[in-house]
Amino acid sequence: MRRVAGRVAGALSVWAMLSSGVAAETLTDALVRAYNTNPTLEISRAALRAADEEVPQARAGLRPNVDAIGTATLSTNNDRFFGGRDDFTDRETIQLDADWTIFDGGATSAATNAALADVNAQRAALVTAEQNLLLDTITAYMDVRRDLQFVRLAENNVVVIGRQLQAASDRFEVGEVTRTDVSQARARLASSRTNLVTNEGAAERSAETYEAIVGVRPGDLAPPPPTPELPATEEDAIAIAMANEPSLQNLRAQVEASEFRVRQARAAFRPNVSLNGNLTAGNGFEDGAFDGARSSTRDTTVGANVTLPLYRGGALSSAVRQAVANLEQDQAELQDAGRTVSQNVSFAWTNLMVARSSIVSARQEITAARVAFEGIVEEARLGARTTLDVLDTEQDLLNAQSDLVAAQRDEVVAAYTLLSAMGLLTVEHLNLPVDEYNPDAYFRAVENGPYASSRGEVLDRILGRN
Repeated sequence: MRRVAGRVAGALSVWAMLSSGVAAETLTDALVRAYNTNPTLEISRAALRAADEEVPQARAGLRPNVDAIGTATLSTNNDRFFGGRDDFTDRETIQLDADWTIFDGGATSAATNAALADVNAQRAALVTAEQNLLLDTITAYMDVRRDLQFVRLAENNVVVIGRQLQAASDRFEVGEVTRTDVSQARARLASSRTNLVTNEGAAERSAETYEAIVGVRPGDLAPPPPTPELPATEEDAIAIAMANEPSLQNLRAQVEASEFRVRQARAAFRPNVSLNGNLTAGNGFEDGAFDGARSSTRDTTVGANVTLPLYRGGALSSAVRQAVANLEQDQAELQDAGRTVSQNVSFAWTNLMVARSSIVSARQEITAARVAFEGIVEEARLGARTTLDVLDTEQDLLNAQSDLVAAQRDEVVAAYTLLSAMGLLTVEHLNLPVDEYNPDAYFRAVENGPYASSRGEVLDRILGRN
């Protein structure tokens, strides 16, 4: 516990620097650091790059396949009938095999479109990961500020109760109060010290959470900036969420991919047409019982295959039914997600309204509690109030101050949670000074091969950019 108290005391000393003009770490600083250093984003970025690779793999279905095969053989045979001479044959061949599917019933086209939709889904998943990280950073930032303010209030409460204990002891010495009054003050002081230790522990846990997300221990955290502009009504917020929320975009892309996979499964019933060719070149030498001979060969074959599946034991029909079932599952998940997104927006909106109302109420309560405390302290000096009355009023003031601190934290977190629920808690919308990750860069690099012409146009069409 000494370690916790020491760390919290150090944080409070840094906090005190705010009044001395030392530059404080801002919420924007924390968001930038988390975006640039937190490893969770790299997980989603790597997953997106893996999804990008599915596109050229799918397109390969209608591109030529060429294999080169080289062989070398040496064989010997000892024929005792001809005096035991060793006969041997030496032969080397190089073979080129080529196969090119020119029609597969639309399977490759469907697989390519499904892969492009998967890219879109993974891009939306990356946006979700970015939003979650930014919201976690904001929450951790506000938790540290709240808990450090709780510690300051608890420390002040220990000081005030200590003074009340001293006053009660002095009055007991002159016979103005009883030993019970002194014991009540002493018990309340012990309780306030326990509350201080509890708040110090909470502040340390918040600091450790902040460090895990942002990558550094929190220093002197400045007050948060005004929250970004929010919609005027809850209905407007829900409408924005339905158009922008990344989990919905992810599921819409998954539905699109499943639709193409149904087409891909049905294409297996259609004919498959392919061209094939073979070029074989060989050289050989045969040393036999009489005269050795050297030979060379050149063979070339070109052909075409047409394959029409007639019966596959029911596997093709089963694959179609499975793809349709997967599509229906994705459609149901999309519908369910729409309800969840609407509910999340409503929850965030309600929490924001409650926090704002709580701030107004807490400020009014603090004003009234402070007046009451000062009056009761004065009345206690005159003997019109008991020590317990003073202690209870001090506790009421502490509770009101704590409620205000908590409500101010809740307002900020609820506002940014609402932005996240609407799909607007992004680097671009917050205008953060970072080099935003560009998912197009790797995709273009993957596509810039010998068959890359118009690939970007296809992706743009699938992603709905035109």
